[in-house]
Amino acid sequence: MLKIVLVTLIVVGILAGFGIAWAKHKGYCSAEGRMQHITERISQKLELNDEQRSKLVALGEQFQALRGDWRERRVDMRANVLDLLKNDRFDRERAQQMIDERQQSMAEHKRDMVDAFAEFSDSLDPEQRTRLAELIDHWSGDRWGHHSWAH
Repeated sequence: MLKIVLVTLIVVGILAGFGIAWAKHKGYCSAEGRMQHITERISQKLELNDEQRSKLVALGEQFQALRGDWRERRVDMRANVLDLLKNDRFDRERAQQMIDERQQSMAEHKRDMVDAFAEFSDSLDPEQRTRLAELIDHWSGDRWGHHSWAH
């Protein structure tokens, strides 16, 4: 019985290793690879032409740049919050300043994101726009975060 369990665990481990290697090779483990995969799937689902596809790629690149900025700020924010909590008294002014800085950063980028999405959306015909709305509704309705339309 112990041999069967050990052999099963070894086989599962080997298969998991191959699965991870395959995913990394395909680019699914990187944010850039994942965004490229999603962009390709949306292009297929909406049957985009070259102009529309280029606008979708521009939107994806804009989102990736913003995502990287948010990631850096999140790391800094976490360190700052930990510093605030280590002090004897919570520095309310510094906490408010940190929130204001984050909101200012979001405000600076929101126009770029809205413009990029508007460029893409305006290039779609009515049928594609309806299909996009359905895809977004389907995606946002899934509570486990599984992007079924991107697979």
